[in-house]
Amino acid sequence: MSANKTTDELRQLHGPHYAARLEGTAHGRRLTRLLSHISLQPGHEVADFACGNGALAEHVCPLVGSYTGVDFSDAMIGFAAARAKRLAIANARFECTSIEAFCDSHQRSFDVGFALDFSEHVYDESWRSILERIRTSLRSPGKLYLHTPNAGFFLERMKRRNFLVKQSPEHIAVRTLDENTRLLEEAGFSISKAILIPHYNALRHIHPLSFVPLLGRHFKARIFIEALS
Repeated sequence: MSANKTTDELRQLHGPHYAARLEGTAHGRRLTRLLSHISLQPGHEVADFACGNGALAEHVCPLVGSYTGVDFSDAMIGFAAARAKRLAIANARFECTSIEAFCDSHQRSFDVGFALDFSEHVYDESWRSILERIRTSLRSPGKLYLHTPNAGFFLERMKRRNFLVKQSPEHIAVRTLDENTRLLEEAGFSISKAILIPHYNALRHIHPLSFVPLLGRHFKARIFIEALS
């Protein structure tokens, strides 16, 4: 097993080149599908942790009172702000800072938090600490929605063994459903929903195989969790 990457190495992986690559990715199907699992109200104030290029904003801003995206990448925040301006989204704002610093200055400020395709980029100890800080930024009761790859999915297992396909260098901590729920609970959250859902790309078409006895567990691609603060 290779040694853990340093903080500087992780920041470099998520720099301008990664931001530009993410900006060229279509997010519509993934986010539209996730909204069917998410409960939002017109007065909700929501925070998008590791918001990336702010793709979530256009989907949730019409449904809530306010949206705040936070990311440590200047390039990501630049893309996010430009997207919101282009789409004339009036109730979105963005902050370029660490999640820890953001949460420290926004105690009990949000009804809902999002951590979508984020946790797989963070090692366990750092992720547990981030979750603890996120919890302090949520009102009580508040909800955190997590979406992430499933380490038990056959393709993720192949990537882990470097068999035919390689893991994305940014994905340093792809976890199972049990591992994700354990870390959330250790951070003080309680789990209200934890399910395995289809992939959002062409691999979604093989999801029916997930219901095959014995073999099905290898075809559950994505994890979705609703956690209560």
